[in-house]
Amino acid sequence: MAKIDDVKKGVDELRERLLIKEPADFSMRDLISAFFGALLLGITFAVKGLLIEVSSALDNTHLALIVGSTLLILTAEIYFIGYSRVGKKSKRKFGQFWLKRLVVFYFVAVITSVFLVYLFGLNKLSEVGVNNLGVLKLVVLISLPCAIGAAIADLLNKY
Repeated sequence: MAKIDDVKKGVDELRERLLIKEPADFSMRDLISAFFGALLLGITFAVKGLLIEVSSALDNTHLALIVGSTLLILTAEIYFIGYSRVGKKSKRKFGQFWLKRLVVFYFVAVITSVFLVYLFGLNKLSEVGVNNLGVLKLVVLISLPCAIGAAIADLLNKY
């Protein structure tokens, strides 16, 4: 009888993993896939010529709106792509699920944005200016697609 219960438990676990595809606990692997997702999407935006013109025109209000929009988009991705597939929501509270991912995804997005700005020498362009505000504008602007890439890479690999 114990063997039948073990087999049933194994089948149930396989069914959950293969069919329900509930998000696993957050791990270092998720962090690495988030970095590569951010890098992949960030590169496509970092090398666009219009990016420099757009970043030059941003003021503090635009920067705050971009950061707020990024956090809102990340929250929506985390909830609708990830948390909606959690089976036992009473055991996995949204606040913890959301906060871990939001902090990691946004941190990865910002670090990746800084990396791309300096990798491609965007900080040395005359249109950016020699001050740190021009670089900050670029980082904030590139961090939006990087954050989306970080979240999509992590959350969609469960499908």
